[in-house]
Amino acid sequence: MAERPYTQFYARMLGGFSLSYRGREIQFDAKLQTKYMQLLLMMIKAGQEGVEKKELLEILPRGDGDGKKQLNNLRQQFFLLRKVINQANLPEGTYIVHKDSRYYFTLDYDLETDTGYLDQILRQIRSGPGGGKGRPKEERQELLRKFCKGYTGEFLPMLNGEEWVTVESAYYQKWYFDCLKQLCEILKEQGDYEEMLELCTAASQMHPYDGWQAVEIECLMAMNRYKEALRIYEDATQIFYEDLGITAIDQVMAKYRNESGRFYYAASALTNVKDVLKETEKVEGAYCCSYPSFLDIYHIISRMKERVELSSLLMICTMKIKAEEGTLSEEQDASSKTKNEWEQLEPEMGLLQQAIANGVRSGDVYTRYSANQFLVLLIGADEQNGAAIAARLEQRWRQISRNGITEISFTVQAVEDPRIEGYENAEERNIRSTYL
Repeated sequence: MAERPYTQFYARMLGGFSLSYRGREIQFDAKLQTKYMQLLLMMIKAGQEGVEKKELLEILPRGDGDGKKQLNNLRQQFFLLRKVINQANLPEGTYIVHKDSRYYFTLDYDLETDTGYLDQILRQIRSGPGGGKGRPKEERQELLRKFCKGYTGEFLPMLNGEEWVTVESAYYQKWYFDCLKQLCEILKEQGDYEEMLELCTAASQMHPYDGWQAVEIECLMAMNRYKEALRIYEDATQIFYEDLGITAIDQVMAKYRNESGRFYYAASALTNVKDVLKETEKVEGAYCCSYPSFLDIYHIISRMKERVELSSLLMICTMKIKAEEGTLSEEQDASSKTKNEWEQLEPEMGLLQQAIANGVRSGDVYTRYSANQFLVLLIGADEQNGAAIAARLEQRWRQISRNGITEISFTVQAVEDPRIEGYENAEERNIRSTYL
């Protein structure tokens, strides 16, 4: 029997897809979303183990349950696949091999995959005494490191709507998170925050909604790199706000704060404190901040009332969409609109932000609260001032907005000390509300 070639096929399936032979990438003139190309991907993923026919049949339409029709469909898909393979620049050999009820991409050449590499490492991690936990610590650490660095993203992300892909993706992601968590625990004991940071930065980039930014911040704080920690904090806040909403932000922010509920700096380690605290950008217009920061400022202002006579207002600026007949129902707000519908009005929200930034004082504070709302803290303002500010904002809005389908309302409420009895029933008044 002739020996197989020394070099072989290699397939990358994590974070995307590519198939190469001797370092040369193979191009297929077909979309990966087609059923016949998915059959190919399943066989490549299985490598030398092959795929059972019944597994291939599961991804094909079941039709009316007629098994013969489904088998005919499978043959048709293989016919189309072989046609695509014949047109690709593959080395000479036999492809799509059927043997003992299993199908193989090829038996003429070795086939390696990135997922196969991770499977091999997992077998080593899980083997031995105690499910692999009895393995020497240094050896286990190296295996965990290899797995984490070998994981480069979701399994075939371009097919994440396919059931078989979702199952595989969840499997590798679960083990990636598990291995990374174990490795971070070991590295933290060793005080190796540099490698922890490198690993968790990669995790945050591949899976931005799974909270690995919290470990990034922990590493940077431990290394006294406070400005970088703050940047990660602010970037994460922006991501969670824009894509997941306020509730998701509140949940993940808990990971970024210490037990007393504040995101802190180790002040004793800072030099030139005043320089660090200065605003780095040009001071212009009202102060815009993240929602968690806005909460802290609001709480401070409300507590100041016990020491100084300071009247302040909370203004809620709400954009609503007119109904077709020109009137606005109570329910027709952000809660009744889909994300896509509100995204179409995002330019209008940008204009509203511009009006707020330039229409209130530089000492006032505002934040984006929801898809259609801004919160403004009018420090030192009373009810009369609130009405004047609302009128000024209305005028500015008239100057820059002409879409004719939105209404802006300004609702204000006095800022009171939350410890004062009756605070929860504080009077709320709609100072100004008009169609624009």
